[in-house]
Amino acid sequence: MTFMFNTITFDDQFQKLKEAEQWLNGIGVQTQQTRFDEVLYLNKQIVEHNKNNLLEDLIAEYGNLKLWFALTEASSFIEIHEAFKGQKSHVTPRRKLKMMLQGPYHSWDEDVNADNIEPRNTLFELEAAAQFKKAGAKITGFDDVDFVFKKVKFNVQCKRIHSEKKMRDNVLEAATQLYKRMRARPNVKGIICLSMDKLTEKEKMILKVGSPDEVSPKLAVLSNSFLAKYRSLWHNHVNTNILAVLLFVHVVATIERQPSDLLTTCRDIAFDVIPRQAFYQLADYDLIIELGQRMQSVAD
Repeated sequence: MTFMFNTITFDDQFQKLKEAEQWLNGIGVQTQQTRFDEVLYLNKQIVEHNKNNLLEDLIAEYGNLKLWFALTEASSFIEIHEAFKGQKSHVTPRRKLKMMLQGPYHSWDEDVNADNIEPRNTLFELEAAAQFKKAGAKITGFDDVDFVFKKVKFNVQCKRIHSEKKMRDNVLEAATQLYKRMRARPNVKGIICLSMDKLTEKEKMILKVGSPDEVSPKLAVLSNSFLAKYRSLWHNHVNTNILAVLLFVHVVATIERQPSDLLTTCRDIAFDVIPRQAFYQLADYDLIIELGQRMQSVAD
């Protein structure tokens, strides 16, 4: 289990978001008239209202949910920028970066029939890739994510869970996609990443806490209850080359402090290891445990 906190002032997050904007436009990924534009505008409004002690007025005007999207997506854009800004031009995933900026602002406006869910799916894939890269993996492709860790090739399949009814289908679809890749490349190991934001409904709230320590237990309850209910879906599959399932949850909190509150975007990643600590799976167990520990170390 890893708890990834990004405690940052409103102004610092806005400045980093502007740096991400400059990077994207500089590599030919235009942010104008995209979802990024609105996220940037709302983060600027948050900074200005915070300076004037008018955040409550801003919440009254836009609502918690709209600001939640502005804060968490800003955090995701910043993570992606910081992970990939040093990439050589020819390996920068421009098509994916362009795609992640499209689509409706609110997730409830996404519609499979309207073909507009891919942008946020892509944002999640790139955010997952950023986390693996920070842990020392070499990103080699984006289908959904390909990387090499300790000389072992991995393929990651990412799924955003929209409802409990779709949970089993999403996990089975991810496993099937991994099976197909493993048939073509038998030495590839698999990981499934699941976004739980819509399932937990935490996108509807901005927590107010006295310290970051108060957030950890709340996130632990969410992840542990989710694992207890669903982990049999992946622990009972027959493909021993799928090594882990990662559960992503975003929560926004403001930490009460003087002279002004701190913004905390909390990214909880529950790392559920599948291989058993048995002789026939010991190498895979040690490998995935080391990856999890690396992800923990860069989060601390």
